[in-house]
Amino acid sequence: MNLINIFTYLCVRNSKSKFNRNSMRNLVIVLSLFIVLSSGCEMFGKKKRAEQAAIELKAKQDSTAKANKAAKVAKLKKQKEEKAKQDAIRKAEEERKKLYKFHIIVGSFKTPKYATSYNDYIGAKGYQTELMTNNYNFQMVSIGAFKSWRDAVVELKKAREAIEQTSWIYIRE
Repeated sequence: MNLINIFTYLCVRNSKSKFNRNSMRNLVIVLSLFIVLSSGCEMFGKKKRAEQAAIELKAKQDSTAKANKAAKVAKLKKQKEEKAKQDAIRKAEEERKKLYKFHIIVGSFKTPKYATSYNDYIGAKGYQTELMTNNYNFQMVSIGAFKSWRDAVVELKKAREAIEQTSWIYIRE
């Protein structure tokens, strides 16, 4: 509002003077420059806002990239831990198999379906069973594994009386 008042004052004052035309021209030039320069500030503001938006977008992309990388690292770590756990279980099982190499076998089958069925039947009687495969691809139903031959023979006598007369001892190598 003040700018308009000043402009009006100068126009009225200058209209009474002899240099009306020159002073008016100078006044128009000054006002034009003022308008151009003041509108330029808004243009610079737009540029700054665009730069700020670009910076914020870059920050979001960097943040997303870091989060994705952290998720991948966590996933790989979890996979390594799971693999180590599986390896430990496998190794423990192999050690157990080495220690417990005498097995009481109550049935041996060439057909896996029959072996599974007989395994379920013996398991239903309350025995802890294990299906094993020998070098000739026979499926064997074991009711116990032992560290020593002596323990296996004692248990074999019990198995022959209670389960199957033709039970035998398998030695896992």
